[in-house]
Amino acid sequence: MIDLMGVPLPKGNAIILTRTIGGATSNVHNPQHTDIYTDAFPDGLTIAVQIDEFYDIWIGHLLADIDFEEVTGDESNVH
Repeated sequence: MIDLMGVPLPKGNAIILTRTIGGATSNVHNPQHTDIYTDAFPDGLTIAVQIDEFYDIWIGHLLADIDFEEVTGDESNVH
């Protein structure tokens, strides 16, 4: 599975490959924005999301990468 994350920019939008994000910081000029650092944007990319909100989005996408199987019915067969 390829996990992509859509993020708003101050002007426009971007799509980021979630697993390539190495870190994020609050933007020093605008606390309403976050600077994220990825393989494709090693110098940083400013997105129009506060860092707390970005953290929630990022961790949600990372956890979505975990494969799981929903079991219904007779649970005595679960291994």
